[in-house]
Amino acid sequence: MKDLQEATVKICELKGENLALLALLACLVKASSPYERKAFPEAFEKELESARIEWLNSDVSEYVSVGMENMAAGIHSLLASQSRV
Repeated sequence: MKDLQEATVKICELKGENLALLALLACLVKASSPYERKAFPEAFEKELESARIEWLNSDVSEYVSVGMENMAAGIHSLLASQSRV
């Protein structure tokens, strides 16, 4: 039971860390120039594709891929909303 509780705590910590990183990303995007904001989505997609290739060539759980794609969707949404500002 203790291992399950520790795993649950760690998962919650990781989720909180992800939210903090998203908040930081939002601040950085808002502080950037309009030109940079327009360039972020394409640049992010290129980096994301590199990460996908890296993941495919490594021994990582499929849950990592699911988490990455979920976070990527959130980042795409954030970048799209900021590129219109």
